[in-house]
Amino acid sequence: MKKKLFVGMLLMGAMTLSTYAQQLPDPHFENWSEKFKGDPQLKDWHGSNVSQIGSKFTFMYQKPGRTGYSAYVTDRTIGIPKLNLGATGPGYMSLGVPWQYLKGLNLNGATAGTEGGIAWKHRPDTMVVWVKRVGPATDKEDFHLLFYSWIGTAKSSHYKNKVGGCTETERVNEESDIRTATDGNECGVDQPVKQVAEGWYRARATYNDWTLIKVPIFYKNNGRPTMCNVIFSAGNYPAFRANDGLYDKNALYVDDVELIYSSRIDKMLVNGKEWKEFKPDTDKEQTLKIQGDKVEFAGYRGIGTLTNIKGERARFNGRKLDSQEMVVTPGEINGKPWVITVKADDGSSTHVYKVKVER
Repeated sequence: MKKKLFVGMLLMGAMTLSTYAQQLPDPHFENWSEKFKGDPQLKDWHGSNVSQIGSKFTFMYQKPGRTGYSAYVTDRTIGIPKLNLGATGPGYMSLGVPWQYLKGLNLNGATAGTEGGIAWKHRPDTMVVWVKRVGPATDKEDFHLLFYSWIGTAKSSHYKNKVGGCTETERVNEESDIRTATDGNECGVDQPVKQVAEGWYRARATYNDWTLIKVPIFYKNNGRPTMCNVIFSAGNYPAFRANDGLYDKNALYVDDVELIYSSRIDKMLVNGKEWKEFKPDTDKEQTLKIQGDKVEFAGYRGIGTLTNIKGERARFNGRKLDSQEMVVTPGEINGKPWVITVKADDGSSTHVYKVKVER
């Protein structure tokens, strides 16, 4: 899977979350005011807990965290496997609502997923997550850290079931109806939406100590989203509703998630063409050689590629910075430099570029 990933480990100290408003609800996972089967549950996040055939199975638990409490999700084998009346399910948590559908006792028609999310209008550039990943088969199963945002309301009425057919059940803003390029609904989407962004990391790895993972968020277009969702999964989900590759007791601890908003430019266009010599991280004056009198700058961010479990690559071309994020103060050719001021989407930082334009 080709995408920029930075993984760091910290033995001591604490990371202070941004004081700006564009963060996810309860990012430290401290509000455990709900209950499921007597187990504490987060108020703003939802576990993939199962209620079927008169029984309840908990998949999300409260655990000691890196700071305060953390969330712990684990794969579980439920039902009566010896009688072929059970299966291993993925342990995950989400801002959306995990769902399971089973009509009567027809196990072959069983299906599940996640629908919904939260109202959202922001455009972060990185999702930072502290995790521990443990279990008996961590080298055989991916865990997933996922952020995605969109515009509109998706609807569908059929979803892939346990034996590969399509089970009829109506859902709104189901994950697979939004992420059509990376985990699309193989039974078809009735009412599509415009996906804006996605940040996705998956790996087969063990982290016995708290480990910092930074997940870049890529953009499909310039849209300002209306909704977003986040999924933290210990197991083989989301993965085109896979019915195998799940291992009982593979688990993931999650704590202190933060969204980072950048004031850097990933790619600069001048007069509609990429300026390949542009240096996004420098504070020093840069020199641009042009022909003619026209000088128009355009900045882009969130460019990258994600590869799904089928090996299919999805290209994200990034988004153009708007006039609230990027302000250009004109200079003079062979004279004073152009000044380009870039602000982070949440106002948390500013970066100034100076460009000397010469013929």
